[in-house]
Amino acid sequence: MRMFTTYANAHDTMLEAALRPVDLRVAPGAETAATLVLDPARPRQRIDGFGASITQATSYLWHNAMRHPHRALRDLFSVTEGIGISMLRQPVGPSDHVTRPYRFTRRRPDRHLRTLDFRPEEYTILPMVKAAQAMRAQSMGPAASGLNIIVSPWSAPWWMKTNFSALGKRPLTRLTGWLRPAAYPVYAEYLARFIETYRRHGLHVFGVTPTNEPDYPQSRWPSMAMSPSQQARFIARFLAPCLHAHGLGDVRIMCWDHNYSTDHYPDGRFVRELYMDPRAFAATAGSAWHYYGGAARTMSDIHRRWPTKGIWVTEASGGDWGPRNWDDALVTMGARVISMMNNWAQSAVLWNIALDTRGGPDYYYLCNDHTHSSNRGLLTVDRRTGECTRNADYYALGHFSKFVPIGSHCITSELREAQRLHAAAFATPDGAVAAVLCNERVDPAALRIDVRGRESQTLALPARSLTTVVFD
Repeated sequence: MRMFTTYANAHDTMLEAALRPVDLRVAPGAETAATLVLDPARPRQRIDGFGASITQATSYLWHNAMRHPHRALRDLFSVTEGIGISMLRQPVGPSDHVTRPYRFTRRRPDRHLRTLDFRPEEYTILPMVKAAQAMRAQSMGPAASGLNIIVSPWSAPWWMKTNFSALGKRPLTRLTGWLRPAAYPVYAEYLARFIETYRRHGLHVFGVTPTNEPDYPQSRWPSMAMSPSQQARFIARFLAPCLHAHGLGDVRIMCWDHNYSTDHYPDGRFVRELYMDPRAFAATAGSAWHYYGGAARTMSDIHRRWPTKGIWVTEASGGDWGPRNWDDALVTMGARVISMMNNWAQSAVLWNIALDTRGGPDYYYLCNDHTHSSNRGLLTVDRRTGECTRNADYYALGHFSKFVPIGSHCITSELREAQRLHAAAFATPDGAVAAVLCNERVDPAALRIDVRGRESQTLALPARSLTTVVFD
């Protein structure tokens, strides 16, 4: 048995120290009420990856601000020397974190996509994505599995929308931007060609969503509204046939890509309504979720009704709007990712890989809010020195990404008498069992782990900590 732990007050240590092997075993016969029972013989959902996003802001910092960009890639993507990130979610075009607006077509409408040009992606973002994949392959050897990549547009090009703007709402008139019905076929072609560009560069596009956060069109950054019926029609009649026509039928179409609950679609109503369309249901691989509103149990509700459909968490970010101090952020993010896994998520993807000390680059925040972003990346880059600081989210993600590879399965587990303790467990492809444990208490906690068919162990979990236990 191997154990790795990150203490809430250990954020100034290096990766090797903060995720170092430790011996937390308690002497046999010690009394403890808290018990975790694991059953590897009862597998649940397959795990497709853990990661974050290489936004245009992140790639800019990697190219221009990081003093040791190779070291940053190693800490993020190396399986042996870093946290082994295995999944990326890549924006299609500009998101809210960019240095400036950009586009893939000329300003005038181009209904035949004759001016389509993905060079802004190929010159600025793809070099970092390809370097990340190479780092992962280098650390894993010939048996390396590539990065699973999900692509998500924040908005269709302005001329495809009803408000003729990349923004979700016009700043003055508040006119909402929906995808124009006449633009459905050209928008599907636009997404297919973006995916082809990634594949041409040797990158595995695992999934695609029609748009990011369809219930949050607003005037602050690129966004686009979609209703369940609109998204169902677009997926069934346009996106799925277009992907098949391009030989991209293996790309999973994921609907929704928004919170567990929103004002207009509480508790998964958008997904429930979309699945009522038989053609959309057949064309959709599953649903994508964000953790900013509602409860993770919504995903379990969807799974119980449609167990054949996949569930992926595609965005979860830390920031000043949530727990700000390091130890709160560590245990909060750790507990939430554990909850995602226990509610049938097949992935957990945070937001920006790296931002600077002010939460930037953040063109749209400065332009419309006149202040910097309150978001936090896995890494914070000091532009003056070029040094990178690993944030709590980096370590929280690492307890999963480093020890739970693609192809693992979440397994049935049960916590008993374990107030403020959280756990998720996985069977890995090499036959090991990995359990991620979170102790939110301000004092150490003893936890007895009972793995079916193996000798039980009792551990002393440090106060305010994350611990990963691997049974070889």
